[in-house]
Amino acid sequence: MKQEEILANARLYNQQRQLVERELEKLMYSLIELNNSVMTITGMKGESSLVPIGGGAFVKAKMEGDKVFVPIGAGYHAEYPLKEAGEEIAKRVVLTEKAITRLREELGKIDHEMAHLEEEYRKLKG
Repeated sequence: MKQEEILANARLYNQQRQLVERELEKLMYSLIELNNSVMTITGMKGESSLVPIGGGAFVKAKMEGDKVFVPIGAGYHAEYPLKEAGEEIAKRVVLTEKAITRLREELGKIDHEMAHLEEEYRKLKG
């Protein structure tokens, strides 16, 4: 492999790594939000509870009824009974954790390829 090819490939892998890192960051934030939702739902018992409103702030609230609106995509929400809502969000936690694992594996592969390119580059440089 020529020096120019190695450098071009290294740039491509670096760009790919940055994209994967950004996606991983989004998923990590999503996982935090999902876990907060699960904790809030499991903490709701009918009496007053502290409900996170973002930015580390909470509001004291009392739940009316036993239904929770859960996002289903494209700005739409579905109404679930409290227990089922917790189960649905818990499923999403598992799926998000799996996606995070896959992205971390992808980062490992990219790092491996970049190390290989660096080794090739050093051989060419002598």
